[in-house]
Amino acid sequence: MNNFWQRLTTGALFTGLLVCSIILSGWYLHLMMGLLAFLSLQEFYKLFEKSAYKPDAILGPILGVLIYSFFIYDLQNYLREESTSWTIVLLLLSFPLIAISELYRKKKTPFQNMGITILGIFYLLTPFVLINLLAINPEEKNVIDQIWPVLAIFLIVWSNDTFAYLIGKQWGKRRLFERISPKKSWEGFWGGFLFAIICGNIIAFFTNEAYVQYTVYAIIISVMGTIGDLIESMLKRSLNVKDSGKILPGHGGILDRLDAVLFAIPFIYICHFYLF
Repeated sequence: MNNFWQRLTTGALFTGLLVCSIILSGWYLHLMMGLLAFLSLQEFYKLFEKSAYKPDAILGPILGVLIYSFFIYDLQNYLREESTSWTIVLLLLSFPLIAISELYRKKKTPFQNMGITILGIFYLLTPFVLINLLAINPEEKNVIDQIWPVLAIFLIVWSNDTFAYLIGKQWGKRRLFERISPKKSWEGFWGGFLFAIICGNIIAFFTNEAYVQYTVYAIIISVMGTIGDLIESMLKRSLNVKDSGKILPGHGGILDRLDAVLFAIPFIYICHFYLF
């Protein structure tokens, strides 16, 4: 299978599974986001395996999965109007557990290792947690079945990325951030920005949502998604790594496909619950 068909097949399968989990919502969404969180954490820590720093690639993903699992447990209790806070308990214990583990690992850079381990959990787990919160139906708070704006985030990101690539490849001349990502151009950025807004307004039209709201979402996703992409590129460049992983043939790793989404989601969450 040549690279084009490999990329097409992998992309279609990944996109299909992700979209289905969002549409089906509930436990399908919980499980999909949990799986992606675990795979993302594994990829993140593996990026450092050839560097001078050695984050805890075993305890980090385990803690991440446990924190996510406790969060889902607490969320389900909240939806049943029962109050539990096991997520907070585990978060409070995370640093002591990582620090104790580092005592026995006998690595040369223990505090840097602890910092990177904690960073991975904070950086990657937070967006997957927030996606579950965005899916709570505001009218029926005991149900997790709100497809929008969760699906909108991914659709707008994909629209932005696709047209940024196409327009940048065709007309891109002025480099956006050459030191970090030599192929990105301002022409590509503005092309992606425009089509992200168009995509957001199309979604608003067919879902009877506010045009202003989804225009703001599109602007945030385009800008913050681009920055998230640059930040992941900065990380890989600093570690002399081309792709975050190989789990998606022709596409690289989970982080390569979700870097823009992960960086944009906290901003969308703030807007969704505090502005609109």
